[in-house]
Amino acid sequence: MFPASEERRTGKVLLDTTNTELAKKMGFERTDKYMYSKSVEWDEVEIIEERKPYILD
Repeated sequence: MFPASEERRTGKVLLDTTNTELAKKMGFERTDKYMYSKSVEWDEVEIIEERKPYILD
């Protein structure tokens, strides 16, 4: 599972991870010091929305 967003330029899905080993295994490119990203087509992924409540004290 990866955080995902839509790339505005291409309309593809942009996946991100900070896990170096997983990024290398899955063909991600390094985009920042600790961030790896990969663009994929919408039909290559299953979007699962997970919401986590914030607790404000």
